[in-house]
Amino acid sequence: MENSVDIGMSPLRPQNYLFDCELKTNKDNHFKVDNDENDHQLSLGLVNLAASTKDELNTIEARAVNYEDSPIKITLATLKMSVQAAVFLEHFEITPLVVLLLKSSMRM
Repeated sequence: MENSVDIGMSPLRPQNYLFDCELKTNKDNHFKVDNDENDHQLSLGLVNLAASTKDELNTIEARAVNYEDSPIKITLATLKMSVQAAVFLEHFEITPLVVLLLKSSMRM
């Protein structure tokens, strides 16, 4: 008997897609996926300020639901251009639907 491999029967592998967004004050940015049978995760790697950002305190927030389907708010980073303009999140993973928001921009 001849050995053969059926490509159609190979195990499914996770699919990775790059996603970026620019947050604006008081404007939500939604990350959502179609309602299908696949599991989805949003893996955040880096939050950074644009070079044109004013030297203000900027808080980046994520809104989602926890394992009990209760709404939660998470502060991902608080950045100021003259102090710390970026933070590496070590692939912080969260399940969609996720709302990303530049929550505040205050002079310090």
